[in-house]
Amino acid sequence: MSTYPDYVHQMLARARDEGQWHAAQADAAALCFDVLALFPDCDEAKELVHQLFCDEWTIYDNRVAIQRNIDEWDDRPWQYRRRLALSFRFMSRWEGWRREYEEGHEEELNGPIDAAEKLDEGKMELLGAYYLGDEECADFAWSIFADALRKTSDPRAALLWIGKIYADLGFFADAAEALGELCSRFNDADARRLLVEVAWWRDNAHRIPWIPPRGDGSRYNRMMQFIDPTAPTAEEEIRRVRTENQKERIAPYRPSIDPQLAELFRTSISVEDEKASPALVDWSFLDKDDGQPGEPADWVKKQMRMFERDGDDEDTKEMIEEMKRMHRWTRNIPPPSTPARYDPNEPPFDPRDILGDMDDDLADGI
Repeated sequence: MSTYPDYVHQMLARARDEGQWHAAQADAAALCFDVLALFPDCDEAKELVHQLFCDEWTIYDNRVAIQRNIDEWDDRPWQYRRRLALSFRFMSRWEGWRREYEEGHEEELNGPIDAAEKLDEGKMELLGAYYLGDEECADFAWSIFADALRKTSDPRAALLWIGKIYADLGFFADAAEALGELCSRFNDADARRLLVEVAWWRDNAHRIPWIPPRGDGSRYNRMMQFIDPTAPTAEEEIRRVRTENQKERIAPYRPSIDPQLAELFRTSISVEDEKASPALVDWSFLDKDDGQPGEPADWVKKQMRMFERDGDDEDTKEMIEEMKRMHRWTRNIPPPSTPARYDPNEPPFDPRDILGDMDDDLADGI
C-alpha cells in the first residue's frame, strides 16, 4: 500500500470507518471500488470489500431480502446465479444505475436507437437462462448481441448496455468481457468503474457469505416431493422450457463451436476448485429440513400485518391467505444476537417518516 498516493489510504480509511455502521457496508464498498477503478491491483481494497460484506447484519439483511424471491432450500443451479445477481443489485452503488432513469438518458436504459430492438431480443434470451435455467439461452443471447454490435453506429453505448445487462443478471464473467472490450477501445471512466466492480463479483462470488453453496437441484427435488409430488423435477423443467424456446425461434440456436470440440476443451483445461472462506453461516440446516410446512417467517408475518392494516376487505383477506400458502415452506432466518450499530452522527431512521402513522409493533418490524 505504501506505493499508492495518500488519498488512496484516506479513502480506504474512510471506508473502514463508514463500514462499521449498520446498512453502510454497500456505501463503504463503493469507496473501495472507486479506488480499484484507479488502481485495479490494489489488493487491500479488494479484501476490504469482502470484510465489509462479512458484517453479520449485512449477511442477515441480504439473506432475508433474497429469501423474498428464492427459498434457501432451492438449490437449482440457476438459482445460485439469481442470488448473486440480486445481491449485486442490492449492494452496487454504481452511479449509472440511477442515472439511466433520468430524463435525457433513455439510451442508457434501452441501448442505442439503431440497436435497441436487437439488444432487447438478446436480453429476452438471457432471461431464459436467468429465470428458467436454460443455459443454451445464454449462448444464443451472445450471438444476438454480437449482431447488434455489428450494426450499431454507437458501439460504446451498445457495449455498456450489454455489460450492464450481463451484470444485472449475474453473468459477471460475460459482463467483464463486454466492459473490458469497451474500455480497451474507449476512454470511459464510468465503464471502468463498473468493470472493476463486476470483476470483483466474478472473482469473489464463491465468498459471498449470505449465499448458500452451489447445488445441483437434488435438495429442491426432495423438497418438492413434500410440497407437490406432481411438479416436474429441475431437469424435466429445463427440458420443457428448452423445447418451448426452440418453437418460438425463427432459426434454432446452433453453437459456434462443435459440441465435441467444446467437450474436449472442457476436459483438457484444469479448473482449480474454488476455496470458499470459512462459512459464517452454518448451512447444514438445509439438508436437515424435514419438508413439512411450518410457522411463517418473520418477514412474512410483517407483510401480512401491513396488509391487515390497509383493510379487512375480501381482496385483502385473499392476499393474506395467498401469502400464507406461498410461504408455508419459507424458513425463518434468525437475526444476529448482537444489536446493530448505528452511526451516532446520523439521525435515527423512523419508518413513520416514509409510511406515516402505524402501530408500534409494525414500525419496529420494518
